[in-house]
Amino acid sequence: MNLRFLEAFVWVARFGSFKAAADKLHTTQTAISARIATLEEQFGVRLFERDKRHVALTHSGRDLLGYAEEILAVSARMMDAVADRASHRGTVIVGAIETVVHTWLPELLRRFGERFPQATIELRSNSTQALHEELLKGHLDLVFTADELPEAAIENQHVCTFSVDWVAGAALAEAHDDDVFDRQPVLTFLPGSFIHRDAAAKLETRPAARINPISALAAMVALLRSGYGVATLPHAAIQREVQAGDLILLHLKPPLDPMPVFASLRAHSDSPLVPALVSLSEEAVRAFAARSPPGTLIAAG
Repeated sequence: MNLRFLEAFVWVARFGSFKAAADKLHTTQTAISARIATLEEQFGVRLFERDKRHVALTHSGRDLLGYAEEILAVSARMMDAVADRASHRGTVIVGAIETVVHTWLPELLRRFGERFPQATIELRSNSTQALHEELLKGHLDLVFTADELPEAAIENQHVCTFSVDWVAGAALAEAHDDDVFDRQPVLTFLPGSFIHRDAAAKLETRPAARINPISALAAMVALLRSGYGVATLPHAAIQREVQAGDLILLHLKPPLDPMPVFASLRAHSDSPLVPALVSLSEEAVRAFAARSPPGTLIAAG
């Protein structure tokens, strides 16, 4: 049985679209339709119900999907075990929250490039919630986020934990009393994020506190440098600014909870590059942690 036909079937099932599957596999809708038609002829059953707007798996299609994903996953593991890794080609689309982008992700990309020089990574940075949605839709192969994705088809692996601190610009060096929450806006990440949830919980007894969600870490740093606000930020992501004296850590109460990072991927990944990236992320975390202030980044395990 042709693995390309099974691959086409799996991606049509995941996307619910022949066009999206064709775009993913860099081919045409006609080619995808031909592969599905061949599979249906081989099995003697219809695999999809089609109309002008929708594509849905039939009962036989649902039965085949698990087997197809397992076959592709075994094929990927076999290629990774036997083939010359330096010759691996393909593109992996990776999503990561900003804290990861500003810390150990460059180290991960460097190590990946050395091990798989013929492969390519496409990077998307967004909130945890948005990245989870894109992973479930099949638009991403792997995400690094601050929450596990509780879905049966998804495998989650704890990668590291970041310490999170109250932070201000040097102009607020004397702002070490808890009343600063009543005088300065609190800058944090978007609602729904791990850090925003924690900050909101810690400040719920202070009705005068103003939480200002901001989507970009760099924007928060720029505002802090100007003397505007107090922020909740992972120390490892701003260690250069802290070492330079542009930003200061405020020893305020209550302290903030440390933020975990998880790698989330489909349990039956059809690319050997995805599990390899997860393994390399552990190496990248340890390397970055060795260069960071003690306790600011802790590798899992």
